Amino acid sequence: MNNTKTFLMMGRPGSGKGTQAKMLGLVVGARVYSSGARLREMAASGSYFGNRTKVVMERGDLMPVWVSQYLFEEALIKLEPADAIIFEGSCRILEEAMRFHEAAVWLGRPYIAVYIDAPEDVLRERLLKRAGVEGRADDNAAALQERFDKFTELTSKSLEYFKNEGTLVTINGDQSVDEVHAAVLKALHI
Repeated sequence: MNNTKTFLMMGRPGSGKGTQAKMLGLVVGARVYSSGARLREMAASGSYFGNRTKVVMERGDLMPVWVSQYLFEEALIKLEPADAIIFEGSCRILEEAMRFHEAAVWLGRPYIAVYIDAPEDVLRERLLKRAGVEGRADDNAAALQERFDKFTELTSKSLEYFKNEGTLVTINGDQSVDEVHAAVLKALHI
């Protein structure tokens, strides 16, 4: 069994990273920290920062690097060595990935980045269905294209960084939820 206590769940919008993070969390006893959920919570607060966050999210854009870094660094430094955590939606920009790696190494927290890969057309279909069910503002067609473009432009560099650090596993996300979950557990030796 893998003794890693820190995981990053990564993937394009609609890849199922949130679902897979929850499922993995149940297996390994980890809490899931979702940057997106935290930002949606802030956006709904009605505060000045929340209103600015809401505008950025509705455009499908990424928050400034300092906001993302603050969110995952705050979560990391509050952990005890035995605590398990899964970060979902973190390290989308190379600078964030490098900072996460630096913090995890300094804290003595080995980590694995799990990348759930699926074709954009499959993900677009999933997200438009989700928009009808959940009504998320960032699942509209214009915001979706912006989110996909940002992933290609920025997050692919983070994935390459984690690959070079030897901490990346890639999972085929174009299968059923249960098949993806089984592939995640197999890749993590759990």
